[in-house]
Amino acid sequence: MLSGDISDDAVLDLVGAIYDTALDGSRWANVLARIDDAIGGRILFGVYDPANGLSSLLSPRIDPDRVQDLLGWAPRNPLLPLGIGRAPGEVFTIGDFITRDAFTATEYYNEWWQPAGFDTEPLTTNLLVDHNATGILTSHRPSNLSPYDGKARRLFATLAQHLVRAVAIQRRTHQLDITGRAALAGLDGLDQGFILADAQAHPAFVNRRARALLEGGDSIMLEAGTLGAVKAEDGLRLRALIGSCSTDNPERIGGEMSLLRPSGRMPLHVQVTPVGSEWAENAMPLASAWRSSAMVLITDPEPGANARLEALRERYGLTRAEAAFALEIIKGGGRKATAERLGITDGTARSHLSKIFDKTGVNRQAELVRLLLQR
Repeated sequence: MLSGDISDDAVLDLVGAIYDTALDGSRWANVLARIDDAIGGRILFGVYDPANGLSSLLSPRIDPDRVQDLLGWAPRNPLLPLGIGRAPGEVFTIGDFITRDAFTATEYYNEWWQPAGFDTEPLTTNLLVDHNATGILTSHRPSNLSPYDGKARRLFATLAQHLVRAVAIQRRTHQLDITGRAALAGLDGLDQGFILADAQAHPAFVNRRARALLEGGDSIMLEAGTLGAVKAEDGLRLRALIGSCSTDNPERIGGEMSLLRPSGRMPLHVQVTPVGSEWAENAMPLASAWRSSAMVLITDPEPGANARLEALRERYGLTRAEAAFALEIIKGGGRKATAERLGITDGTARSHLSKIFDKTGVNRQAELVRLLLQR
């Protein structure tokens, strides 16, 4: 049991519903209400991504008029800028930034927050942190109830990781009609590689971009009909991530990794997420005997990254390696996670970060991320 009376099976079902929602945005309100019930709070979900045509502010259990009032408070909301530097999926609360007394003295608290009946220890995570896009999820605890306990916090943290991936999927696929029989054919229009695979990493569907990457032989590849990589250790890790999405695994965690390219080109970013069973059955109605476990999204950072990389080099005098590190650290996880994604040692990452601090004039990773996102 992870929280209250919710069972491991119920958590698994909720995670599956989250990924179904990523592929059918009309389900968000229902899923958010289920998260409310599981955690015992009042969820507020917001995504603003004009480049991809996404803009949502949803809360199934908060008065709609109060939710709309929140938009007018944006310029005077002291909480909005505080979590900008936090990585997507990292859970934080108000007390991580300001004291309770400082917050309760604000106009925002007294005129919007307190009348809504919320306590001062909400659970919050960034859903996305991008150049011109933001996404945030907050679970407000009613003030007449005791604060969130450890079980509720752990459940929120678990679901946050899946919600971050679900939003990432929705950003890439929201323009497609992916809820019916034409779903998989439509995925050929994605710029990202898209693969559906079973728990043993056997691909059942490969879109146009993923097929090109597989045939290119510079990163991801097929080994005896199984997904792998040019570097054996990368192949093992990829298959482990796909295997973790098996329906036999109660947690179905998935994950992210980078695939190094022997040619020296920038690593591919790979995101592995569990597939909701209902969506898979709708998308592949003629393959009812086959049960998908994972979707694999593969992003080649080079097309847009080169321009951003050169801009950083020109603006701050960074070397190419330093600029690439700066762009990668924006994705979150800190120095060590960035080093792992780039395939460099922590010592090299520490050296890059020190030089980037010197050249940009900042002293902390959060300040660096904020600086880069504002450019």
